[in-house]
Amino acid sequence: MISLEALLNAYIDANIILALGAVIWAAAQLIIRRTSLKRAHGAQLNLLYGVLIIVGVAPFAALALWPQAHALNLNLSDMIVAEYLDGRFAMAPTTFEALLASRDTLILEVTTLGTTTGTMIAAILTTGITFAALRTLVNLTRVRRVIAQSYLWRQSGRVQIRLTDVSSIPFSTRGMRQHYVVIPSEMLAAPTDLRIALSHEFQHLRQGDLSWETMLELLRPLFVFNPAMRYWKLQVERQRELACDQQVMQRKSLSAQDYANCLLRVCTNAVYRQSHATIPAVALVQARGRRNAQFLRHRVLQMIEGGAGPTRRWVVPALLVPLALSVALSAIAIQRSGDWSQDRLMLSTIVNLERLNQRNGY
Repeated sequence: MISLEALLNAYIDANIILALGAVIWAAAQLIIRRTSLKRAHGAQLNLLYGVLIIVGVAPFAALALWPQAHALNLNLSDMIVAEYLDGRFAMAPTTFEALLASRDTLILEVTTLGTTTGTMIAAILTTGITFAALRTLVNLTRVRRVIAQSYLWRQSGRVQIRLTDVSSIPFSTRGMRQHYVVIPSEMLAAPTDLRIALSHEFQHLRQGDLSWETMLELLRPLFVFNPAMRYWKLQVERQRELACDQQVMQRKSLSAQDYANCLLRVCTNAVYRQSHATIPAVALVQARGRRNAQFLRHRVLQMIEGGAGPTRRWVVPALLVPLALSVALSAIAIQRSGDWSQDRLMLSTIVNLERLNQRNGY
């Protein structure tokens, strides 16, 4: 049976890798914006999903490859110890040793509830994750209620197209087996808007966006205190909408003006009626918030400027390789040291000498 200490260690590693992956993706975005891929949103979305998969499997890969990595001295804490012994930075040996052991100390305090600090951290973690999980459950229940109150209009395979009077924003969501595209009933009187909304939501189905949205929503409670989770969520939302707009515009005989007008009408109706699509769902547009308003403007500008040309198939795998290596090396580097190296023995000796000197009054 896995111990509570091992679970907490794995949880901390997952949070660190999630944050490091976000930094690596942000750096990759800075490079992409200076290349011809800056408007190839479909390629960027595939690359983003690939990086997320790598971030997810990185902790397990790091554990499997740790013996080989340890032989190459890729452990971050060992590197820091070596730098300290070389005099790269000044710090009292006992202070430095306590800093290195702070993670183990914290884990012991939380798992045993032996100190006030450990008890408070355990309470905050438990409370935060519980409330976030309950919020996700409420949102799942709410979106199911919207579907239950809607009416089946058409069905194609496992996809049901349903009409609703509850939401003024078209959205798509999924169950265990069934997929749903929910359209406001009033849109039947606007054929162009209806066509755009259906094309948009079916493109999300083709891109696999519903599965990713559901997975991220289910994982978000576990990382409720990690800002990197919100960053990943925003990146996925941004890239999937831009990629979807681009693909629909390229495949359908739709004008940028009609598409932009549809987005603006839906957004205006949603604000006027004070309604919005419920998560976890992929909506045609998010109506509220300054950030969403700015992003809506960006989507419209992207339509006017036009999309990028076709991207070669080898581009995404080629870009994914260095990103995967960066995430994998980061995951390996943060693993705990496997044994007592010569540098750590030397540090222990220095610490013992300092304590002896303090005891003798030097």
